[in-house]
Amino acid sequence: RIRSEKKRRKQFNELISELGALLPDGQSRMDKPTVLQRTLHFFSSHHELNVEQETNEPPPPWKPAFLSNDNFTQLILEAMDCFVIVVMSSGEISFVSESVTSLLGYLPSELLRQNLFDFVPEHEQAELRCLFSTRLCVGSAMAVQYNKNERHFELCCHLQRGEVDPSGDAYYIVRTCVPNSLFRLQMSSFGGPPGVPGGPPRPPPCLVASVHLLTSQFIKELSSLEEAGAEFTSRHSLEWKFLFLDHRAPPIIGYMPFEVLGTSGYDYYHVDDLESITQCHRDCELRQSKRGP
Repeated sequence: RIRSEKKRRKQFNELISELGALLPDGQSRMDKPTVLQRTLHFFSSHHELNVEQETNEPPPPWKPAFLSNDNFTQLILEAMDCFVIVVMSSGEISFVSESVTSLLGYLPSELLRQNLFDFVPEHEQAELRCLFSTRLCVGSAMAVQYNKNERHFELCCHLQRGEVDPSGDAYYIVRTCVPNSLFRLQMSSFGGPPGVPGGPPRPPPCLVASVHLLTSQFIKELSSLEEAGAEFTSRHSLEWKFLFLDHRAPPIIGYMPFEVLGTSGYDYYHVDDLESITQCHRDCELRQSKRGP
């Protein structure tokens, strides 16, 4: 009984330590009541923020009820042929949406903590660095002026694309197909200089951008397919749920896109095809596991 009690206390202390490390303002050493108190405060603030957002921003009536917010956002990004990226003042990529894979050939996990300038041709880096220095430098008078008058802006640049084959070398799109090489970055700046002493810390400055391919490659892909063939394009998540279904599918499979979005593809496949599709699904999961979480 004494051993089990010691084991239980040890597990409890480890959980408290891990919880303290996850807190936004976690210090190196905090006692248990402090950790629990700050955790309750964090969840309470998070809950109040969610309630306020739900109250002030009711869900739009045109959003399908069977789609989660994440799936709906993904569908919008796919339809707009763009992806969302968050870049810190140093150029480090802190977030990128899943739709980057279809446009640049990278998984989001491959781009996180990478530097955006490494994916921009050298002759275009100067303009981008100038933009970062003027709009995101902490304490810069020019940055403050930009943040007041023009938080939203856009620019065009080329971005490096990854090969589908992980062993292949990366290349700049501009070297292969000029019409499809240019991206438009619609950016908004957030954060700023540190707050007053003793006050809540200000978030670090960053740029949030929606990145659009100027010439839609989706239209190009559709036009290259044989119109007479019984073919359509669909996109799936790693759980094999439908994320996208193009306009050619209904006459072939008898389902409208809104009927299958968010549902599992396995609900529609013939039993004779399950083995090959399952193998393809496993290969996709294995490929991502090799690339990391």
